[in-house]
Amino acid sequence: MRSGPFIPDQQARVLYSMCADDCSLHFDLANLTPKQQADHEANLDLIAMPQIASSYIGKPTDHVAVYDAFNDPAWRDTLEFYNAAHQRMGLDPIPLANFHFYPRERFYEAMAEDLSAGRIDVDLNTLYMISGWNAVLHRNDEALDISRKANSKMQLADDAERFGIPAPDTKVFHKADLDGPEVAAFFEKHDNTLMLKIKGLAGARNVTVVGSPADALVYLAEFPDDLEVVLQRKLADTYTEMTVDLCVSDSDISIANVRRILFAEGLWVGNLIGPDVALTPAHEDVLIEVGRYVRELGYTSPEGYNCGIDFFIGNDELLVIEINARWTGGLFPAQMIKRLGVQQETTVVFFDRVIREKLPDYLAFQDKHLFGVANGASNNSFASVPLGFSPFTAEIDGAQYVHVWQMVVGDFEAFKRAKRDSLGEGQLPTAELISLSAT
Repeated sequence: MRSGPFIPDQQARVLYSMCADDCSLHFDLANLTPKQQADHEANLDLIAMPQIASSYIGKPTDHVAVYDAFNDPAWRDTLEFYNAAHQRMGLDPIPLANFHFYPRERFYEAMAEDLSAGRIDVDLNTLYMISGWNAVLHRNDEALDISRKANSKMQLADDAERFGIPAPDTKVFHKADLDGPEVAAFFEKHDNTLMLKIKGLAGARNVTVVGSPADALVYLAEFPDDLEVVLQRKLADTYTEMTVDLCVSDSDISIANVRRILFAEGLWVGNLIGPDVALTPAHEDVLIEVGRYVRELGYTSPEGYNCGIDFFIGNDELLVIEINARWTGGLFPAQMIKRLGVQQETTVVFFDRVIREKLPDYLAFQDKHLFGVANGASNNSFASVPLGFSPFTAEIDGAQYVHVWQMVVGDFEAFKRAKRDSLGEGQLPTAELISLSAT
């Protein structure tokens, strides 16, 4: 059995094995800073939703690894609802009999024990990312080194000009050098507004805007002086942030999907996908060249690896800001769109939350407006597609909330009105923050 971030639609039997890999790519999980530990814990909780979404990407002969919390009596009915909903929408997901339940803190170690004992019989093990924590599965130091290079913001900053990759003005420093004259000059060159980026965290948690070297040092206070730091020109609001998934194989590089990134309160929350989110042939050529660069780093396989590229478009240029040599959050909804055949529909995908006591009402809302079913729905201008949920609640203002992953096909404003009518104010609050007007 081989392990890696293989592209979907493999003919071989696949085990989908995805957990929070970002921090362990570059850092020892036993020696994280307080901020890193908090972000790692958040990622551990949130990756539960892609674990469920993996099941509709797979086929009936595949297997999927998920947290054992999903098998708890408190959440088993919800798990069954999602699996049944995916079937009712016309999909052929991984059956519940092929779900394997593992503890959150020993996810990969427990899975490796099952694989070693022959309790799971598959040909490929699809990872979210080749990282340090899941080395117990891939057992490949060379692949881990390639993953570190291909996912490194610092590597991209060093290589971009040499490989002809268009990128914003970028420099790499060590934390100890941030109070030096070269850094001060770089801030002055860009009107004292720069993006600061560090390794190892996901979902924009490793990115912030800084207005001075002093701001940067405050943000990095808990990190050691030898930490590498990327400072990058902040692009104006006339640019639009987008992302694609590439299929990178030994024989081919192709664009699998394109999405506009949606933010709420500074964090990535989802994507806009549809016919209005498109690339020009010139843009496609640039992105394919980035794929060739990643393949030259060694990130490739005969079956094909997934690779995300984040970039900005504006002022007649495309500027690459990040390479994510792994599965991406947007790949899951893009695969759902492909399977439902709604590529020509406007689709909004986002992470949100509902109060624990309202979860039955939320599931009833899903059932009423479910894509392809819409039992009793009075408004057919939109359809609801449940992607996943997390069995780990979050306490906010004294109430317990359930994280959910939501897709809406069609009229997003009509969806918001309908969910207010069904669930009341305050449920799915992130939806209220999302605007579809392009910037």
